[in-house]
Amino acid sequence: MFAIFNTLPGNVRGVLWIVLGMSLFTWINALFKQLGGEMPLASVMSLRALLVLLLLAPFALRSRAAAIRTRRPALHLARMGFTSLSAGCAIYALAHLSLAEVTVYALTASIWMIPLALIFLNEQVRPMRWLGVAIGFAGVIVVAQPEITTVNLALAAALLGALADAALGVLLKSGSSSESTLAIMWWTYLGQLIAFTLLAGFALPMLSPLQWAAIALLAVSSIACMHCFIYGYRAAEASLAETGCFSGLIVGPLLGWAMFGELLGSHYWLGAALLCAGILVALFEPDWRRLLRRRQPACS
Repeated sequence: MFAIFNTLPGNVRGVLWIVLGMSLFTWINALFKQLGGEMPLASVMSLRALLVLLLLAPFALRSRAAAIRTRRPALHLARMGFTSLSAGCAIYALAHLSLAEVTVYALTASIWMIPLALIFLNEQVRPMRWLGVAIGFAGVIVVAQPEITTVNLALAAALLGALADAALGVLLKSGSSSESTLAIMWWTYLGQLIAFTLLAGFALPMLSPLQWAAIALLAVSSIACMHCFIYGYRAAEASLAETGCFSGLIVGPLLGWAMFGELLGSHYWLGAALLCAGILVALFEPDWRRLLRRRQPACS
């Protein structure tokens, strides 16, 4: 199965990795929302980061810390900042919005990614991809319609978090090839540990065994999720790989309904349909220049 997977084109493999990563990301948000009703989410984030570092520590020690050494500390600091901002925005949004809504607003990262990839990665963005993004953006507006009629801080936080995710995607694409996956995860979660321990006031809540198990599951899922996103951005163009995040349109509502009894209106599904249409347009865009060159008759 893995042999067949590796034979797929890079953009296809990248999108598939992002689909799996987004599914894990939505599952992680569902666990955060569940635990947020029982304890401060800043404490949950801090403990999650601590457990991730503890799980990674044996691999770092096995190489005598060589695997986490870096010649690009500024890049890691930027990643630490963007991931902490994204997580902080998600904390606030999850406390005030449904899981499905937060998932949809996170998908606007695909929209922010287009100009960022064009500016910072010099990626070629063909017209069909712009059209796909425009259709997807229309879907986000439809989903957000009940919230955009008034000032909504939760909506603003969710969109700001998506912008931070897009910036993180650019950083992963621009620097992940020169850094080990272990180093990327180590410095990312060290930054989250510092940021959210400060936000939690260094307070460690009393946890039940079930809560500890949930946080441990969060840590393992987070490691797997970041692996998927790193591999996805390595394999595909950043602006195209990001469209794989639309898999959250299915996972988010299912988890929201199963775990929290959330019911969605018709505006959500109409917006979701538009987002799916945008994915198809962006994924299956033809390279018209290459097709035209193939059809040109050979000179005698």
